Amino acid sequence: MKNRKRRFQIQSDEEHYWPSFADMMAMIVLVMLFIAIIAFVQMIYDAYDQTVMKQELAKVADVKKHISDLIEEQLEENVGKDKIVRGPNNTISVEGDILFDTGSAEISPQGKKVLNDLADVFANLIDEEDISQYLYIILIEGHTDKVPYDNWKLSADRSVAVVKELMKANPKLDTPEYAKYLAATGYSEYKPVIEEDTSDAYEKNRRISFQIILDDEKWQKRLKEIMTY
Repeated sequence: MKNRKRRFQIQSDEEHYWPSFADMMAMIVLVMLFIAIIAFVQMIYDAYDQTVMKQELAKVADVKKHISDLIEEQLEENVGKDKIVRGPNNTISVEGDILFDTGSAEISPQGKKVLNDLADVFANLIDEEDISQYLYIILIEGHTDKVPYDNWKLSADRSVAVVKELMKANPKLDTPEYAKYLAATGYSEYKPVIEEDTSDAYEKNRRISFQIILDDEKWQKRLKEIMTY
């Protein structure tokens, strides 16, 4: 009889450790609430990351536009708005006859004055760390019209002449710390502004362009840093 009573008491003690239905429901609710809080916090972090990334991308775009704006303003001040063309990717072009005589890769006296002022703009831009940290190169492009000539050589020679004149105008640009941000190339007749065979079209297609190329590696690295915070 005593043994039965003891077994019953043991069974009763064991049953006492099982949680009640209310306790189980409370535990489930707490777990779900904890998961919801984690999800909410993660959502806040994701929203913050996206906001910071958008701000960083906007900053990169602003850098490119800011440089192009300054180049455009300086050129317009020297040669007039009607001689300056803003193209795709914020490329700024000045009609080639302002800088060179027809068929020549020697910079004209007027061209030297224009580039003399522009050289200071370039040097000041490179001095600004907020800009130079994203800048890869300022690409000087030479373009010609369709008149039969050695247009590949002419366009390339003109762009190189512009780079050399910029370096001459501001010696800082001729030092490695600044010169690494300058480059030259020629496109011959194959990137026209106007697809027409008229003297006006030819005049506009003979041009020197300034294209701002940002350092993708640098600003993408910055985005990766933001994502790993």
